[in-house]
Amino acid sequence: MPDNNSPEDDWRTLQPNAEHAIRTLLSKVVSHESPLELFEAYVYAKEVAARAVWARMEMHLPAENSTFRALHAKIHEKLQMEYGGVVPAKLLKVPYGGRTHERLFTLLQEKIGQAVPAEILRITTQDAVHTERRTRELRELGLDVVWYERDEVRVYELRNLELNLSRLPAIVRNNIRKDQYLTENEKKEFLRKSGIPENG
Repeated sequence: MPDNNSPEDDWRTLQPNAEHAIRTLLSKVVSHESPLELFEAYVYAKEVAARAVWARMEMHLPAENSTFRALHAKIHEKLQMEYGGVVPAKLLKVPYGGRTHERLFTLLQEKIGQAVPAEILRITTQDAVHTERRTRELRELGLDVVWYERDEVRVYELRNLELNLSRLPAIVRNNIRKDQYLTENEKKEFLRKSGIPENG
């Protein structure tokens, strides 16, 4: 869905189209049109409205979230302090620092301590399949993200901004496991030297 236009340009273009599409759909519902005509109006309205809402979301989200960046940097600092002299720097890389995870964090942070429907999170990623997994991945950074059902709707909540530093060993263990250039013996040796259990 993203293109070369700015979100502001997309919003100005798509807003009237979305309004027209939704009004058309409403008229089809009220006038009891045939199922096929109603379905066609629904599909069109859904597509145009989704594009418009995405553009509006892009306008709303900041270019960078300083809180997320600071937390990410703190995790990196803690990893360096704990394991810097034991394993190579490449194995101390902090995951999930890309724009997608940052956007998801921003939406949760705006409603900190409150439930955010999964559907809202999907708007920013335009991905109905992987969004919830990416949101749960924030827990691997030590963030207090929980998920549950509320009124039969899946919701996510960032309860606070405190980092759970007990998650640090798992970050290193996952980095070691995923490194394709290490032999199995080397992986076991790095885990042993760092005092990280192989399973956990």
